[in-house]
Amino acid sequence: MRGAGDNPLWLSGVVLLGVMVAVDVLLERQINGAYGGAAVLTAIYADARRTAAVSALALVMSVASGTWNDNLGGRDWAIRFATCVLICALALVAARANSRRQQRLERTTALAQRVLDALAVELTGSRTVREVADGFLGNAMGTMGASSAMVLSLDADDVLRTLAWHGRSGVGADQYQEIPLSSDLPGAVAVREGRDIHFRSVKEIVAAFPDLADYYTTDRSLHLLPLRRDGRTHGLLAITFPPDLFTQHEDGFLRSLAGALTSAVERAAELQRSDAATQRTVLLAEVSMSLSRSLDMDATLAECGRILVPRFADWCTLQLLRDGQLETVSVTHRDAETTAWARSLLGAFPTRMDAETGSAHVVRSGKSALYPFIPADLLEAAATSPEHLEILRRLGLTSAMIVPLNGRDGVIGALTLIHAESGRRYSDEDVAFLEAVSDRVAVALDTAATFEHQSERLAGVTLVAEAAQRAILAPPPARTGPVSLSARYHSAAFEAQVGGDLYEVVRGPASVRLLVGDVRGKGLAAVRTATVVLGEFRAAAAAAGDVAHVAREIDRRILPYLPDSEDFVTGLLVDIRHDGSFDVVSCGHPAPVVVQASGRVTTVELDHEPPLGLGVHPVPAHGQLAPGDRMLLFTDGLIEARSPEGAFIDPAPFLAAVGQADFDSALDGLLTSLTGEAGHLDDDLALMLACYDPVEATGTTPARSGELRMTGSPAPG
Repeated sequence: MRGAGDNPLWLSGVVLLGVMVAVDVLLERQINGAYGGAAVLTAIYADARRTAAVSALALVMSVASGTWNDNLGGRDWAIRFATCVLICALALVAARANSRRQQRLERTTALAQRVLDALAVELTGSRTVREVADGFLGNAMGTMGASSAMVLSLDADDVLRTLAWHGRSGVGADQYQEIPLSSDLPGAVAVREGRDIHFRSVKEIVAAFPDLADYYTTDRSLHLLPLRRDGRTHGLLAITFPPDLFTQHEDGFLRSLAGALTSAVERAAELQRSDAATQRTVLLAEVSMSLSRSLDMDATLAECGRILVPRFADWCTLQLLRDGQLETVSVTHRDAETTAWARSLLGAFPTRMDAETGSAHVVRSGKSALYPFIPADLLEAAATSPEHLEILRRLGLTSAMIVPLNGRDGVIGALTLIHAESGRRYSDEDVAFLEAVSDRVAVALDTAATFEHQSERLAGVTLVAEAAQRAILAPPPARTGPVSLSARYHSAAFEAQVGGDLYEVVRGPASVRLLVGDVRGKGLAAVRTATVVLGEFRAAAAAAGDVAHVAREIDRRILPYLPDSEDFVTGLLVDIRHDGSFDVVSCGHPAPVVVQASGRVTTVELDHEPPLGLGVHPVPAHGQLAPGDRMLLFTDGLIEARSPEGAFIDPAPFLAAVGQADFDSALDGLLTSLTGEAGHLDDDLALMLACYDPVEATGTTPARSGELRMTGSPAPG
């Protein structure tokens, strides 16, 4: 920047002096008292050094004027000379003041340029509010020479909470991590009144706020600048400097700096929201795929933490309900050493099941809890002891959310995500996302727990097919949506090995989804494969997509679990919607039959695909059930039953009764008739009966919406 002395207009003072001397000499009119005007004109454009030079010249010429006017030392000359001295002195004072202002302007401009350059580099890659605050304060401390600086956010509960604090010192500094707006503290007053507050010394601070008398150990100035934009206050910038480093002339610069910080905070908050939305979409897809890959409980828990931390949380805690007590089974932090430390404390602070907040309350109520910010009283309520409270305070928690894990039989635990050092905040959109994640986690844990449980129970069981019914094929719910359900599993013989017949029911996004299948082979390998198929069906059927998509997902996911390249699983998948319309796909499995109350039996016409595990691309068949129609799904044990003479038994004569018998006992009657004709069954048999009965579910009976594409004729009755 050009200095004041570099302006050539300062020479106009010299010219003016020459003109006045010429007037004095040529016109013989003594005006030596006005010679000081040349110094004044010089002071406007020049620094104090040049102004002093012109002033000295003016005084010399004023003395000379007394010589050529023959009144040197006379009264008139003395008065004029004194006037000239006074004017020159005032010009020098003005020049010095102007120089100081110019120096301050140059200093402030240079400082602003350094700070803005540093901030531009620092904040370019910052995508969170805390990163912005840390970067800003780091540059403020290093570039501006600040003694301390802090940025606080204003939360919805009217509490200022520290985002970043550099150079923290003073007695009891931790008590100022949170500042209620109602408190009598400088920062609260500045935000409450919406104005900048500047104290030039600790003496001024203590005079206004006596409670801070012992806080500052050295003298300094304090500047409190609310971060405001468009009538909204985002927070506060509090910064201190050594005495006299920043005077009132730089207050405007500090206000501009606070404005730049406000813009950066707004930008970072918008980036956080955008990043969170993107992460939610990506993570939900990854969770759906990743959690279905393992049937091991520990691997499932570890995968859950790996996916969510650090992309969506600084802490991830998973608790399971065991014997009425919440047990923390997994805790993950973004730092491996911190994770190890936290895991070493597992069990040291058991969850109080009667607590009115936190995971215990979520498990009891079945409702998610969102903590956009974590006030001190919430930590106090969650702590089980003073030691526990101290640990919670050290973690620097900023936001949290807890959702229940809803298993097939109710709430099985809770999933907690926490933001701490990242400084981010959770919102309602994040809760909705985590609830979707928790559904998938619960399915994965249910599947893993079921597999572990079945593995333990079946480790020594290679006989007694009834064990498969208890361990693998749990009875379906009596009703799901508009569909009543009943199922039976019949072992081929008392001494036969456990087979791989299976069935399952899942409530889909807008329908009831059924699966009946048969694993190639017998024994524990078949049981394990059946368990995998059931788990993958639960995971795939709970998501969007038609039954053809579900079949393709199962086909893809079970490949790593098939014991041999020649192994496969036949499967029939049915999707029954609330209006009675349905879709069916067959992967190497017998087609289902529909039995009407009149006794008419029809077989659904299907395009058959290869079995699951061999690569499938099924095309769904469509149909319509009327109220009261029953659909029977079965494994090949029904159509491959043989008479004592070795001839295949036609099951058609027994099927009409399935539509006319009491629903709960209809399958028992079918089994009795079939085994009576065959004597005994040589193959396992799984049966599932679904009755479309919307009256009980909706109170109305829908009319037929289309024709059912089937083949067949009334069964003999």
